[in-house]
Parts: sequence; structure tokens; C-alpha cells
Amino acid sequence: MRLKMSFFPLICLNKNNKPTKKAPKGFTLVELLIVVSIFSVVSLAIYSTFSSGASILRRIKNVDFRQQKLLLKTERFSRELREQPNYKKQLFQGSRYKINFAASLNYFPSRVTYYFDPSLFCLMRCEDKLDTIITAEGKIDPELKAKATVFLPKVKEVNFSYFYFDLGKKDYLWVEDWKADFLPLAVRMTVSTESQNYVSTIFLPTG
Repeated sequence: MRLKMSFFPLICLNKNNKPTKKAPKGFTLVELLIVVSIFSVVSLAIYSTFSSGASILRRIKNVDFRQQKLLLKTERFSRELREQPNYKKQLFQGSRYKINFAASLNYFPSRVTYYFDPSLFCLMRCEDKLDTIITAEGKIDPELKAKATVFLPKVKEVNFSYFYFDLGKKDYLWVEDWKADFLPLAVRMTVSTESQNYVSTIFLPTG
């Protein structure tokens, strides 16, 4: 009985003197606001960096695509100009903003006309068959009969010039109008865009 009386106070003593665990401390409202503010600033900086990088990448891709399209179109124009057939009727006429020449479209004698439309900022293309532009007197009607289509869109300006040898001056010259009954030595096409000018010189076959 003495052992029990001495053991009971010992158990109570150990039970009362046992150190209690403290409750975990949480974030205060001020600390939470600071963390949210820092996270917002970092997120905004990361988003701005990726957004500007994506915008530059899209711009580079668009410029490359426009340049490739411009090169393909000018190459087609050059090929048609070099491969024009030799008809008895002289179809080659040129000015600063317009040029027309002979062509064989689907094995049918035709006249192809390129001209710059300042109202649309486009280089237009028109195909007229010879039987629709030859008048009763046997002359070539300068008016376009077929419907023109957009060949090169979104350009600031397109102009043509013509290279020949002047016998009087004994020198090679460039002119902006061509009404002679023979072909020039070369045609130069200048395409102006918002960012740059592209110049293509096409030498025509002689003889």
C-alpha cells in the first residue's frame, strides 16, 4: 500500500510536468500579402519576356514569308518576260507603272499586262487573248478586256524602266517609257514595300 501511495504521486508528477507542444505558427495577413505581391511581379516579368519574344518571332517569320513570296512572284514575272513569243504584232509596250507583252497561254496567243494600282496598293495582272484585242482594222486595242487579278498585294509602289542602246548618244540608257517597235535590252522592276526596295533586272533575249 505504501508502494502504491508513493507511485501514484510520481505518475501525477510526471504527467503534470510533461512539456506541452506549441501549436504551429501560421502566416500573418501582412506576410501573405507580401508573398502574393512578389509572385505577381515575378509572373508579370516572365510573361512580358515570353510575350515580347513571341512577338519578335512572329514578326521575323512574317518578314521571311513576305520576302519569299515576293521573290517567287518576281521570278514568275521574269520567266514570262524572257519566254515571250515573237509575234508579228508588236505587243510589247511599257510605261513607269504598266507593262504588257506577248505570251502563249495554254497554247493560245495572248497579251499579258502588269500594272500597279495605287488605290489598292497591289500589282495587278491581266490576260487578254489576241482575238479579243485585235480591232477590225488589224490594230491592237490598248484597253484591257479580261478581268485583272491581284498578282502582288500590299506593296507601296511598283515601277518599271527599260534599258537600251542609244545610237545617237552611243551610250546605254534607262528610260521610263517604251513605245518602240523592238524589244529593249532589259527591263528593271522596282518593288517598294514599307521596309525596303527590291530591284530585279531582267535581260531579254536578242535575235
